[in-house]
Amino acid sequence: MSEGLDAFKSGQVAMQMNFFAFFPALQGPQCRRRQDRLLRQPEAEVPFYAARRAGDLVVSYSEHKDDALTYIKWFAQPDVQKKWWALGGYSCHKAVLNDPSFPKSAPFAADFLKSMDIVKDFWAEPAYASLLLDMQKRVHDYVVADKGTAKEALDLLVKDWQKVFKDEGKI
Repeated sequence: MSEGLDAFKSGQVAMQMNFFAFFPALQGPQCRRRQDRLLRQPEAEVPFYAARRAGDLVVSYSEHKDDALTYIKWFAQPDVQKKWWALGGYSCHKAVLNDPSFPKSAPFAADFLKSMDIVKDFWAEPAYASLLLDMQKRVHDYVVADKGTAKEALDLLVKDWQKVFKDEGKI
């Protein structure tokens, strides 16, 4: 990610795709003019990406389970989440996102707000790894191995995913 950002910041590339989580690196003075032209164009559609913490997990058999739960309870407080955002972290807490000053708090904040409005937490899907492996296989077969058409690859992917969801008892 840093190499792509460096290429964008130095002007070596005109466009670079990235995740919201890496956008703070675009706030330096060397990016200001390009940032204003690219990120603030009202007609620009920003793709959907969910920027979020990977997840705070507590191991059930840990000797420090209570400490971990205390930390999570502290970290989830609105004032802590507001400070986390201000320091460059990402928050999906409604107290942060619904603050009237949020859309102007960073050059990309308004677009982040739009994405949080439609975010679906696909990481929480237990079959996510299986779905991702199916996707990787079908895209590889079409793009790299030159097998079939794009439509055929996607049709096969739908069948793969339907099988996964059937096996999971969701169809």
